[in-house]
Amino acid sequence: MLEDGHDRVIDPAEAGAEIWSDHGLQIRDLDSDAVKVVRRLVSGGFQAYLVGGCVRDLLAGSTPKDYDIATSATPRQVKQLFRNSRVIGRRFRLVHVFFREHILEVSTFRTDGDATKGDDLLIKRDNTFGRVDEDARRRDFTCNGLFFDVNSVEVIDFVGGMRDIKKRRIEMIGDAPTRLAEDPVRMLRAVKFAARLDFTIADDILAAIRDVRFDLRKSAAPRLFEEIQRLLGRGGAFASFDLLESTGLMEVLLPEIHRFLRIDLRWAEDSEFTLNVHQRFWNTLKSLDLFLEEGRPVSAVVRLCCLFIHLFDDVLHHKGAPPEGVAPVAFDIGVQTDRGLKPIVTRLQVPRRDQYKLKQLILGLRQLLSVRTGRKKISPARTVRKEYFPEVLRLFQIYSHAVGRFQGDVLRWERRYESVFGHSLEKALSK
Repeated sequence: MLEDGHDRVIDPAEAGAEIWSDHGLQIRDLDSDAVKVVRRLVSGGFQAYLVGGCVRDLLAGSTPKDYDIATSATPRQVKQLFRNSRVIGRRFRLVHVFFREHILEVSTFRTDGDATKGDDLLIKRDNTFGRVDEDARRRDFTCNGLFFDVNSVEVIDFVGGMRDIKKRRIEMIGDAPTRLAEDPVRMLRAVKFAARLDFTIADDILAAIRDVRFDLRKSAAPRLFEEIQRLLGRGGAFASFDLLESTGLMEVLLPEIHRFLRIDLRWAEDSEFTLNVHQRFWNTLKSLDLFLEEGRPVSAVVRLCCLFIHLFDDVLHHKGAPPEGVAPVAFDIGVQTDRGLKPIVTRLQVPRRDQYKLKQLILGLRQLLSVRTGRKKISPARTVRKEYFPEVLRLFQIYSHAVGRFQGDVLRWERRYESVFGHSLEKALSK
């Protein structure tokens, strides 16, 4: 017998939810397509709400990146209501509803009741349909366990999330060590939300992270890579990686960066720079945040370059022959980039296209710096016509802003690009 979402419709208040009408949200502030999807599900006799990140961000005064919907309807029933939809996923069966400008994700309420766990508590399978109250309590943090009813214009809170948002605090739903052991990626999510929303992380979560941080190695590499990309986005890179380092997570997730941040600065000073290597690293993340906050496009690969570029500072800026007794290969940017990135991209299973582009952009930045110092003669007109040049120049802009140098060189390359193509770099990167 097929499951029926109508059977899981309950009254939230009777199930113990706090109902908040004093929240400051207005229907006109919401995505109109998301509101339509919710209302169609409700008109079909199902329970449906806006859920998770979009509710959290709106209540915290931030702009949601996307809108998610949770419902009592099964994926099959959602598909029947929306012709412009498709069921996706294996571990989690979801429905994507397609609109001209974007895609809305619709998930069925789930429960932890029949979740399959290994001996180490790690959740292996979790795809059992449930009720709205069960769905709230299976989520990770209280700020993510809120539902918004577009018909009554009320926030439905089973987990105390409204109070924690008002306190600007990340609190776990349930026992922190247990919930982190169930899914270690939650440690990175705690960091991400705290950094992005300027929240503090509760003491019990911080203590649990320090105790179980090495469990992060049990997580699937693609999930870890995806979270790193998210940590670098939306203007929270500096705060995110500062938290990773202070909690000990950097040592597990990116040991190369962790070791780099412990370089003896007495041996890492560059007389041409007023900032040491550590300051240049942190300033680059701050500059990345600034560009994103200003709405300037920065691709995912350029963001990754901002994280790794200072691992190669010595090679990027080396002039002349290698020091006596040092093999020339030590200052070969191609060889050193391969050697430096290989353990990272292998461990995180970075897609080959991203591996190639990472190296391409680092080599491109070296080329622009080489032209500046006269180490290499190239044709500016040919250089700006290379397919990857706009991203290299964006990287150069962020790098220049971070280290406090090369502004004149950046401006000259911007003008060369505009003279060849007749439009600005911003326009090219916005396509």
